[in-house]
Amino acid sequence: MKKSFATKVKALVLALSVFSCSFAVNPAEVKAATNLNMNQPYSFTLKTNGSCDFTFQTPASGYFKVDLQVTNCIDNDGKHLTPNPSQLDLSVDNQLLDTDLDGSHSVSHSYAYAPGKTGSIHVIAGTGYAATYYYKLTVVNETPANFESEDNNTAKAANKIVTKKLYSGILNKKNDDEDWYLFKAPKTGNYKFYIQNTDDAATGDFFYVTGYKSKTKVDKKNSFKTAHAGKGFLTLKKVKLKKGKKYFIRISSPLYESIPYEIKVKKVK
Repeated sequence: MKKSFATKVKALVLALSVFSCSFAVNPAEVKAATNLNMNQPYSFTLKTNGSCDFTFQTPASGYFKVDLQVTNCIDNDGKHLTPNPSQLDLSVDNQLLDTDLDGSHSVSHSYAYAPGKTGSIHVIAGTGYAATYYYKLTVVNETPANFESEDNNTAKAANKIVTKKLYSGILNKKNDDEDWYLFKAPKTGNYKFYIQNTDDAATGDFFYVTGYKSKTKVDKKNSFKTAHAGKGFLTLKKVKLKKGKKYFIRISSPLYESIPYEIKVKKVK
């Protein structure tokens, strides 16, 4: 009697789980795949107006974006339909991030956070006719060479840069992220810093760049220079540094969010 009751309860719990959200890691089916691994596609289904929640941890290096595709939409009679728009909500540490919808494909902007932060994904199926939506969800992690290492939001945690290398990074959210870099002159001489806003020019995005003679002392000739999208490299005024002298670069205050950039330093005459 007890065994029979327990079996029924177990069956009921399983049925509710399947009704809420069905998962599969391609190609094998899994029972509870709520915490997502980087670059691992996950397949699942939702009924009309249904929703599912996922979590992930921000990667050890590079940046990430979330990619959601509706791979199929079938009504109760087995007819293939054009899916109504689905909703993709993304947050990290309870801060809502930007996502874009293009037909049956939703993708977030790219973001770079310190490793191990908790990300949350909320998916809501389309409204309207009764149907089953089939999805493929991937948290994509890209790791370019010489990419910024978060958390570099202060002068104390600045990323070190050297000549003859091109570095890149992403400014995450307006008024919530700034990236610091530290250059230590290998030889006495003049140096120039170049920073490029590599976002699409059509966005009108910009951010500010400031040079620092120390962790707290602003270099007035290189204070709050504006790097506009699509305008190529912003060149700061050259600075004369003795061997071993440190110079800091602060990249901050983006107009929008998720702005990619490049930075390099050269020894000049």
